[in-house]
Amino acid sequence: MSGFMAGRFFQYMAREHNDVTTIGFDRAHGQDLTLQEDVESAVAGVDAVFHFGALTHIDTSITTPRPFVSTNVGGTLNILEACTKAKVKLVQISSSEIYGSLTDAEYANGVRQDESFRLNPQSPYAATKVAQDTMCTAWHHTYGTDVRVLRPFNQWGPGQDIRKMIPKFFKQISTGELITVYGDGLSTRDWVWVDDFVEAVWKSLDLPAGTVVNVATGQSYSVLEVVEKIQKMLGRVESKVVLVNHVDDRWGYVKHLRGDGTKVEALLGWKPTVGLDEGLPRLYEWLKTNGHVYYRGGEGRG
Repeated sequence: MSGFMAGRFFQYMAREHNDVTTIGFDRAHGQDLTLQEDVESAVAGVDAVFHFGALTHIDTSITTPRPFVSTNVGGTLNILEACTKAKVKLVQISSSEIYGSLTDAEYANGVRQDESFRLNPQSPYAATKVAQDTMCTAWHHTYGTDVRVLRPFNQWGPGQDIRKMIPKFFKQISTGELITVYGDGLSTRDWVWVDDFVEAVWKSLDLPAGTVVNVATGQSYSVLEVVEKIQKMLGRVESKVVLVNHVDDRWGYVKHLRGDGTKVEALLGWKPTVGLDEGLPRLYEWLKTNGHVYYRGGEGRG
């Protein structure tokens, strides 16, 4: 539970629900998601499981996909079997990457990806997330597993490491480095503030078993728009932007993501409270106090 989203979830629980006992499961504590006995031991005696566990870095999934299948698919099988056996409520954390990209025409016409949108994984990582989702649905229908699935769009906020786009841009712009933008910089993402998301995670316990919901803002920004916003905020508008066409090693990336959060709002009353313009100054203040978060390794292990 030392990852970005899980870490923020722990902080949210300590802040908002400190009467609830939360227990982590992590390799840092000597536990292994791919070992069935570890998972069954951890699940025994709890009321609910929030399954954040996964390898997530798309670049790494392209170069070494096998650990992603072992951890993300095999680990989810262990979680599903343990929760089914113990009759424990399960929240599965999915990803918007399962949808693949909106076409240029769809994006231009304002299309939003809802829960019935086509599944078109474009990387090994995304394929493992599709497998997780469909397994959860199958286990619910076959065994009555008490599982619901959340599909968050792009997470960002305090605590995210600098491999990810927004923290990377903050570092590059604040230190006067050249800013690396892949392709033409016109790819777009629906950015969900992580603390908004973890609130949805907790509320999702109230969803009926078998439910799948997006967690999205419904608004997207291009990479260049994000760069411009950070530059203006930091007063570094003179910084140079390097447009790098990395077709050869940027396979697996979607061009446009924009989610439809209508369903989660209807079922849980959840709405995003922090947009990009509100969140960027908050993140900057956090970075000034805490510094940049550097990747600690481990993504390539199964």
